[in-house]
Amino acid sequence: MPAAPSSRPLAGRVAFAIAAAILAGLVWRFPLVRFRRLDQVATVAAFDPRAYAERFWTDDLVPAFATAKEVDGVVAAVRSDPGAACRSLGRSPGLSRTCLYLVRGSGTISDVGPMGCRVNLTDDAGEVELLTGLVFGTGVRDVTGTVDPASRTDSRELAAVASEINRLVQERAIAPLKAGAAAGRPIEFVACGQVQGTLPEGKPWKLIPVQVTLQEAPGASEGFDVGDPSTSRVEATPYPLASARGLLGSSATAEPPR
Repeated sequence: MPAAPSSRPLAGRVAFAIAAAILAGLVWRFPLVRFRRLDQVATVAAFDPRAYAERFWTDDLVPAFATAKEVDGVVAAVRSDPGAACRSLGRSPGLSRTCLYLVRGSGTISDVGPMGCRVNLTDDAGEVELLTGLVFGTGVRDVTGTVDPASRTDSRELAAVASEINRLVQERAIAPLKAGAAAGRPIEFVACGQVQGTLPEGKPWKLIPVQVTLQEAPGASEGFDVGDPSTSRVEATPYPLASARGLLGSSATAEPPR
């Protein structure tokens, strides 16, 4: 009696058809080649991180000067209750455990080192260190809270923006500070500070300056406004200072982030 035809060939064809359909669906959902309209390609290519950083400096950072907190008050609050201090005086970007503060203060430069200037704050309110090395990271970019990571789909663009902002910090605040810093000189500053947990006892808080105003030591006749938000020039102004027009509030560290 003849054997019944095997169902295996049919089952194989069905399995092949299913696999082909799945593969086609994957290729459709995740194509190896993507096509974009020419106007969309032009928009992506036109993104300019340097121009973006300039707008951030002018439109976001400079207006934030008015919100900069007194540095001695922030130090006291952080050492008392770091969490409450961050919620009321600073901001923590995203899921980061780092809290960013935009602070201002005044005092006298007590020491100038290769990586920073130590400042004795007015009224014996403590000591801070203004960093003068290269700036990296996203502290200055994020300190105002105005740069929305969701606004750029490419994380490399945001990194490039941070780098360009750090370049501006380097040119407009840190380089002039290094050129004019000297022990005994009175100084006013706005800076970006970062805190993870709390501040260590017995050590000055390290800050990234975004604007500084250097004055001559007592008895001299001129002051120098360093770190004007719109230029890297060092401008001479009458002593004492006529205004705090350059006050900047942001954070950073030395040199543009990537």
